[in-house]
Amino acid sequence: MDVVGIGVPMYDMVMNVSRMPERDGAAGANEVFFQGGGKVATAMVAAARLGKKAGMIAKVGAGRKGQFILEDFRYNGVDVSACVTGEPGTDSPFCLSLSEEEHRTRVFIGKGGTAGELLPEEIDWDYVKSAKVLHLENGGEASARAARFARKNGIVTVMDADNYQEGIVRLIPWLDVFIASEFFYRDMYGELDYEEGCRRLLEQGVDTAIITLGSQGSVGMTHKDGFFRTESFQVDVRDTTGAGDVFHGAYIAGLLEGMRPKDCARFASAVAAVKCTCIGGRTGIPDRAAAAHFMQTGEIDRTQMNRRLSHYRENF
Repeated sequence: MDVVGIGVPMYDMVMNVSRMPERDGAAGANEVFFQGGGKVATAMVAAARLGKKAGMIAKVGAGRKGQFILEDFRYNGVDVSACVTGEPGTDSPFCLSLSEEEHRTRVFIGKGGTAGELLPEEIDWDYVKSAKVLHLENGGEASARAARFARKNGIVTVMDADNYQEGIVRLIPWLDVFIASEFFYRDMYGELDYEEGCRRLLEQGVDTAIITLGSQGSVGMTHKDGFFRTESFQVDVRDTTGAGDVFHGAYIAGLLEGMRPKDCARFASAVAAVKCTCIGGRTGIPDRAAAAHFMQTGEIDRTQMNRRLSHYRENF
């Protein structure tokens, strides 16, 4: 296995409108379909789409939502043999992912599941040990145990630090690659200069610190390369849902190919940009050839994303 992710997969209803309705108003939808979602979950889909052997460890509900999540992983090439199912009658988290084209924004409305949190004793540790990279999204007990296990077994651990959590901060000394959103960074360091913040993260123990800045690209630092910036790719944005998750999966794919951190970040930015031209967090993720073609020419091959869009429409 190239990469194994541990996180909370979601059952997403994807909806896109041209413009959000006013209060008590109405709007017609351009697209509506169901799709798997979640931070690490979608990152694993991106890694698999880019040709890597990706597997997911998660707990899903025993109901229809949980079964859909597993089927969507399989459809997208992610191994789910190490996933566990909750007790009968339990279900997985639900999220309405509503994106708007006019302002290129989106909102999420979610409802938690009832399957319960993944426990350390439910993790197949031999499965984790088979991976070169471990990807995490929170500082819960299972993730904390996995990060320490990975360090002891020479597995590179990448953290998706999206929303601020003290548990994630406590795990920093056990992490190798720390990729934080600008929101996590602000909650942690306030208005501190990005270069100084990255330096502090390296002093706490990580090898690579990356801060994603949305349309402004990203910044990062390593002990060897120092501080660097990467620009975003300009595309016709339709839906930014999952862009950060895809960035993480593509970064890991680049890491597995031996790219330097700055090149990983540039590659990840390109893959995330292509994703943003299609509705849904997973629909528009390019394969390796399409990603390379985009980086070389600026052209987007929409053949596969149109095929996937048809798949999700047909299964709505």
